[in-house]
Amino acid sequence: MLLAVDIGNSSITVGGFREEEEPFFSIRFGSGEQRTADEYAAALRQALGLRGAEPAEITGCAIASVVPVLTHTIRQAVQMVQACRILTVGAGVKTGIAIRTDAPGEVGADIVANAAAAAGKAPGAAIIVDAGTATTIFAVNNRRELIGGAILPGIRPSLEGLRASTAQLPIVALEPPKSPIGRNTAACISTGVLLGHAFSVDGFIDRMAAEPGMEEPTVFATGGLSNLILPLCSHTMVSEPFLTLKGLRVIYENTCGKHGC
Repeated sequence: MLLAVDIGNSSITVGGFREEEEPFFSIRFGSGEQRTADEYAAALRQALGLRGAEPAEITGCAIASVVPVLTHTIRQAVQMVQACRILTVGAGVKTGIAIRTDAPGEVGADIVANAAAAAGKAPGAAIIVDAGTATTIFAVNNRRELIGGAILPGIRPSLEGLRASTAQLPIVALEPPKSPIGRNTAACISTGVLLGHAFSVDGFIDRMAAEPGMEEPTVFATGGLSNLILPLCSHTMVSEPFLTLKGLRVIYENTCGKHGC
């Protein structure tokens, strides 16, 4: 069993892969920097047990992290659960794609993993919309090259920023709007944040698809908040909630072979 671990700013997602394409389990932890390796190890053991998996099944682990302070902690936690080869996405790994940005080392490991998975699924170019703490929209051209993208404030930070800067706005629940015209303050806020985000995503897809090598892209939607955006966008998107984890599997197998290093 391969463990794939995506360490994000708000949460840590762990998936377990056997032979099937889809992870046979996935779990999510809060990414609190104060939690110790022992605490994460205990939570992982408990989660494995609840899903009928044994630690001894783990043969390898692939990690994508955008929170460097947590990377070592999670590596320690995995080793406590089961000693195995741990691959962290970074320089030297075989992603299966070329990174053609001005500063390849600055591209987030989660973006690289998403691109690696999308490149293997799309018949040509691909655009990946990943909606989490931030919303990232990145492009892979028809030569399997990650050429860049855009990073937007995520849905919740956008809402929090609006409230922090405005004295009298109420706390609102984000609900898909029935109309672009809000009939009360709460509806206006929810509509503005969600539809505004969807319009931005649609606009970026249109403009990216007009770039050389990006003709007729397959658009993938992933991330914890993609379910809020996808129904509001005009473009057809392939919903892939485990795209990052699948990309980690691709990178691990490219680098270490299907059965590990």
